[in-house]
Amino acid sequence: MKKAVGFVLGISVAVLTMAQEPYKVAIDLTKVKGDKVKVVIDLPGISQNYIEYHMARSVPGTYDISNFGRFVKDFKAFDNAGEELASDPMGVGRNIYGISNASGLSRISYWVEDTFDEFRGYNDHFLFEPQGSSFEKNRDVFLMNTFAMIGYIDGLKFNPYEISIKHPENIYGATSLNRLSSTADTDVFTADNFNFLADAPIMYCEPDTVTREIAGAKIIVSVFSPNKMMSSNEVMDNIYDLMVAQSEYLGGELPVDRYAYLIYLEDFYSLSESWGALEHSYSSMYTIPEEEADELAQMVRDIAAHEFFHIVTPLNIHSEEIHDFNYIDPEMSQHLWLYEGVTEYSSIHVQVKYDLYDHLTFLDAIREKLLIADEFPDEVSFTEMSKRILEEEYAPLYENVYYKGALIGMCLDLYLLKHSNGEKDLQWLMRELSKVYGKDKPFKDQDLFDKIEELTYPEVGEFLRNHVGGSIPLPIYEALSWAGVTYEPIYSTKVMTLGGIALGLNGDQKLQIADDSNVNDFGLEMGYQNGDVLVTFNGQKVSLINAGEVFDDFIQNFAVGDTVEMVVNRHIEGNMVKLTLSAPAQKEEIFLEHGLSFSEDATDDQLRIQKAWLKAKK
Repeated sequence: MKKAVGFVLGISVAVLTMAQEPYKVAIDLTKVKGDKVKVVIDLPGISQNYIEYHMARSVPGTYDISNFGRFVKDFKAFDNAGEELASDPMGVGRNIYGISNASGLSRISYWVEDTFDEFRGYNDHFLFEPQGSSFEKNRDVFLMNTFAMIGYIDGLKFNPYEISIKHPENIYGATSLNRLSSTADTDVFTADNFNFLADAPIMYCEPDTVTREIAGAKIIVSVFSPNKMMSSNEVMDNIYDLMVAQSEYLGGELPVDRYAYLIYLEDFYSLSESWGALEHSYSSMYTIPEEEADELAQMVRDIAAHEFFHIVTPLNIHSEEIHDFNYIDPEMSQHLWLYEGVTEYSSIHVQVKYDLYDHLTFLDAIREKLLIADEFPDEVSFTEMSKRILEEEYAPLYENVYYKGALIGMCLDLYLLKHSNGEKDLQWLMRELSKVYGKDKPFKDQDLFDKIEELTYPEVGEFLRNHVGGSIPLPIYEALSWAGVTYEPIYSTKVMTLGGIALGLNGDQKLQIADDSNVNDFGLEMGYQNGDVLVTFNGQKVSLINAGEVFDDFIQNFAVGDTVEMVVNRHIEGNMVKLTLSAPAQKEEIFLEHGLSFSEDATDDQLRIQKAWLKAKK
């Protein structure tokens, strides 16, 4: 298949030198049939006798093989006279349609399935919802990732697109795409090429959109909340201070002129059993369970803190593999530590540096990264894992980009601060790399470490080659010591106990007591039983989403002897009975890993780096 694609690309060189005729795409959201939407595309002029229409097999940011061609139905190709031409779906996940006698090809049409739902033959690989599409005519909400609906002629990926979308008059389409025109029921959007189009999702729903300007950029928030548990104004109010801090963190000016948050709240069970967001250069798309508004607010804020920083990387700093992404036979970059790890680190570092949370909260966040990173093998270099992330052996390691990847970012930050005596940090390096490269100039994967060393210090290059390109464990103790932070691999402490129970999920995705084999005295006094389904804890409703917050509140704010009360549902003689369990709070000594604390006898040099890193503690 590689050879065939190369041949077609070779033929297309002459075509690309001609006038860049646009693809004209028509989508009618008023005529949805069985969760399918029809796509009609008038094509640029074709001179070849045989062409291939490509639907994306994979897209940037997903690090997964999605095979969007499997959602295409009833594909047809037509010549200038309206006669149907022969077309055949080919291999590689049904993502390629070969069209014969294509010199007269004028139009193609097909139906696209909703990826949120089950349908026959494709239930073995449910897509993470933010990378798919949902067409719900009965609720007038249409979540559209353009790459899941629209493709390109091989060799004509860089032709412009004009997308006309007809929609019910009572809904509005939010997107970062350029809106060429709008009427009551039709919008026309434009995109410079397929890469630009694929990078811009669209969400149509009942209008709930708000716009504000931050650091010269127009920030758009659009929300679909079926039960009205959250509004766009609430989201904007919740993330506004974060975005102001992020703009300051990036030097006071954002590298984009617009950015859209598209937030779809789910009141149904996710087939992918996941929630979160997919980043784009000028937007991010979220699918999150619709829960209580106070829980949603923190979820959106936490995810937004990460996704927004993707305007730096990979938008302005990226490799050749990302710059000209191969949607059919993707090649991965070595530098997931940069695209995802540094982004994740920045999302927590900005919040301590600009007083959105305190220094101890920041250390707790770093400790959590250390704990979860331990669950992944350390003998595989990060660059090797990144390059081979689509392979079955390496795919399970991807999640570590948010843990060890973030720790790489922290160490790199501290290396820069240490060797510049507090004058240069990671954000300085990101700005310098943006100047060297930028969104239109990619780097070569194998050159990045050398370029960073050239901009900084030999010690920084050595760190990257040994601990990112190599498999030597990260120098956590040494790096943190430079900033006056004491690191203890194992430490003991006394904490409020929940009773030595293990929690899990039942078939209804409710928290339950899954294992009481290690129950302690407090747990015995509470009277726990395996299978007890948690309803409330100390008066607060408990769910998978807020359990950590509820139990943390107990651990931090209760004193020994205070009454602990848990309401549970328990099966008794075939009936579900609601019971209230209670006992006086107790503490137990536990041994924990990765203890972090600020040294009380830090030197002046350590305090200087600490201040440059986190700002002075209050």
